Amino acid sequence: MCRNQFFVQKREIICTFIDLYSRLKDSFMKRYRWTRLEPDPSLVQTLSEAINVSNPIAASLCNRGISSFEEARLFFRPSLDDVPSPFLFLHMERAVERILRAVADGERIMIYGDYDVDGTTGTAVLSLFLLERGADVCHYINDRFTEGYGLSEAGIAFAVERKVSLIVTVDCGVRAIEEVSQCKAKGIEVIVCDHHEADGLPDAYAILNPKVKGNGYPFRELCGCGVALKLIQAIVETEGGDRECWSRYLDFVAIATAADLVSLQQENRAYLSEGIKLIRSSPRASLSEMASFIKVVPADFVMMNITFGIAPRINAAGRMESAHTAIKWMLSSGQEEARRYAAELEEMNTRRREIDAGITAKAESMVAGHCASFCSSIVLYDEEWHLGVLGIVASKILDKYGLPTVIMGRMNGLIKGSVRSVENLNIYDVLQECSEHLDQFGGHHQAAGLTLRPEQLSAFRKRFDEVCSEQLSVEARQKELLIDAELALEDITPKFMKVLEQFSPFGFGNREPLFVTTPCRLVGKPKLLKERHVKFMVQSGRSPSFEVIGFDRPDIFADFDRYEGSPRVLLVCIPEKKNWNGREYVQLRLKDMSIV
Repeated sequence: MCRNQFFVQKREIICTFIDLYSRLKDSFMKRYRWTRLEPDPSLVQTLSEAINVSNPIAASLCNRGISSFEEARLFFRPSLDDVPSPFLFLHMERAVERILRAVADGERIMIYGDYDVDGTTGTAVLSLFLLERGADVCHYINDRFTEGYGLSEAGIAFAVERKVSLIVTVDCGVRAIEEVSQCKAKGIEVIVCDHHEADGLPDAYAILNPKVKGNGYPFRELCGCGVALKLIQAIVETEGGDRECWSRYLDFVAIATAADLVSLQQENRAYLSEGIKLIRSSPRASLSEMASFIKVVPADFVMMNITFGIAPRINAAGRMESAHTAIKWMLSSGQEEARRYAAELEEMNTRRREIDAGITAKAESMVAGHCASFCSSIVLYDEEWHLGVLGIVASKILDKYGLPTVIMGRMNGLIKGSVRSVENLNIYDVLQECSEHLDQFGGHHQAAGLTLRPEQLSAFRKRFDEVCSEQLSVEARQKELLIDAELALEDITPKFMKVLEQFSPFGFGNREPLFVTTPCRLVGKPKLLKERHVKFMVQSGRSPSFEVIGFDRPDIFADFDRYEGSPRVLLVCIPEKKNWNGREYVQLRLKDMSIV
């Protein structure tokens, strides 16, 4: 090697280390990959002036596809006046005619629902609505473990035994080609209310599904319970009834919409907003009694009380025993009955949490050993694990380690599991690549279920990791934070907070706005709460001091300990209004941080 080549290579090595040091320094304390969204500045400015909001607010709206006064009005003021007519569904008139004929002729109608929140709430609203009209109604919900998802042989046999002549499905049925044919052969007609994708369609009497090609309905993102509501709305309008006759069920529709992770845009936003208002103002017996278990007064009910309170308790019934307990709770006619079933759901949920915690702890203890051999995924199995909580555990492991996760247990000689994936990896496609090792699988982009034989476990684990390794980029292995705009602390004014609050409810399709602050400095000493959460104060320029809370970020507390003085930091956070002992203040909920 000549002298010049030596110095060229040495310079390249030095430059590489300088670049690496620079990036490491910039990312100090960062847990996530920051992606700053950059909407068109002219659109941001125009919208800011049109609706009289600050640029960070306008940028956040533009990042959600909202760039005009009218679009902002629909977003901030969702109204039932703006929901489409139910008769835009191609088969709606046919479905309404058949149900009204069944009611008039005294036919027995069976509502056939799935065992999750969406299916059970949809079953409840259709049952309540038809019972109020004097219909002969029964319902059927599959056993999660012995029957699985969709129309089952046991369900069809139940319908035949009960002399049912019309089945209305909720949150299932659109893929039940063979099962609907069996019903037809037995003299039972089927109306499908569903929202899942399907390649082929069953020969049903009517199909109401916004995702079916040519269905006619303009909004694709309804949940199954939402489709059931459209059927109720159509029946009410056919009978000449007013809006109150169908909007009274929006409490259960709101619960389903929040729990089923459908897009919280347009029509769903209106249903969720109006449903929460209904729970606050006129809670039915079931919800009033459940409120005491989730420690909330109905008048203070918010979205979080659904996602972390009511939904887990409904799901616990199907996970631990039978979803019929949840249905009985929803159909309760009085406070005493509602209290009894709410207590049963609470007890099931307590057991579910205990089992979930035990399996999660065991799974976490297995991760290191697994990752010694497999670097791109986590696939864990224990024959003793309860199948009802595997999806919950998979989500927790995914959140902690950021790798595609499969958690499996055993039933009737077969291994069954739940799969959860990172945002940029289609887990259904991954499972297709592993199909030679699987008996069954199904799901969508980020969540799936699978069944395999024990002798295939080793080969599946290896192939799953290989496919994940091929398809997962380095960037995709680090969770991404989408930042809406830069925010100076002095711009967090009462008006800013009032507008920001109107972005809620948050969920799939309407994430919380995230802001990165301009550089600010630490004030005082950080505190570590319960060995898990970091709390500290920051200030910038002439702004007031703001309290910052970082949940499950003890790493930040440890990193601050390495610094002397008050470092300048950038915060990725969500400003939130808080009340404590009669004092109202703004707290910054921290997602991530970087030293300037």
